[in-house]
Amino acid sequence: MKIVLKLAPFFFAAICSGAGAQMLVATAPEASGMSQPSISLSPAIVMVHGKPGQSATQILTISNQTASEIRFALTTEDVVVRDGKRFYSPAGQVANGIAASAVAAPSAIVLKAGEEGSVQVTFTIPSGTGQRAVVALFRGVVDTANGTVGLGSSLGTLITFNESADYRVEAGPLQSSLQTDEANVILSEELLNSGSEPVVPKGVIVVLNASGKRVGKAAFSLQRLLPGERLIFAATNPEQLAPGAYRTLSSFEFEGKVLTIAGQFTISE
Repeated sequence: MKIVLKLAPFFFAAICSGAGAQMLVATAPEASGMSQPSISLSPAIVMVHGKPGQSATQILTISNQTASEIRFALTTEDVVVRDGKRFYSPAGQVANGIAASAVAAPSAIVLKAGEEGSVQVTFTIPSGTGQRAVVALFRGVVDTANGTVGLGSSLGTLITFNESADYRVEAGPLQSSLQTDEANVILSEELLNSGSEPVVPKGVIVVLNASGKRVGKAAFSLQRLLPGERLIFAATNPEQLAPGAYRTLSSFEFEGKVLTIAGQFTISE
């Protein structure tokens, strides 16, 4: 899996990465023949299983399919969860964080138009750390024609670390959207990762009418839950439902466990 930024021709493109940074890239398609310049990074997500004191090495490859030469510097940030949401902290600012252990070779890379290059980055899991994720960011800089420097941002690879078998997920009540002639009902569950390890719940929901007949089945959006994080998992019923009361049964699988939730909703006249 890789992340791709597609840049609009003739404009400076401001693009926000997973870590909230931005990149400004001047593009000129007639100079390279490219109709839609892009920058891509692979892999987008890395999952590591290990123990404190162990190290993990990953090769990250970035491709510059724009008309400009771009200099990328690799930086790392700890992913911190507060009040159920993700925040990003530069390496060294989180006590016992993982990002401070990062060693990148090389730490910077220059890519001409159409080139790709790789960086090897190694992380060591500190003993007793509560951190379970870091992001490796390629921050780009473009030298413009008049000699000024356009600061750009970047693409990031999310790297998660699992140390134990403490996998726990809790669910809130079912929520349903208003069904209209143009839109089917959207059913959603808020999930909380109450364990100490990252999980990727894979879920489906079944819709039953008043007589118990199945009238719908849909898959929830696939998302990664870090410890302490809350996210809304949504699924769109594939067909329009007649007015009436309905029951649901949701099932989420993660790390060999299954979470089942019953719910109900009503479609109005």
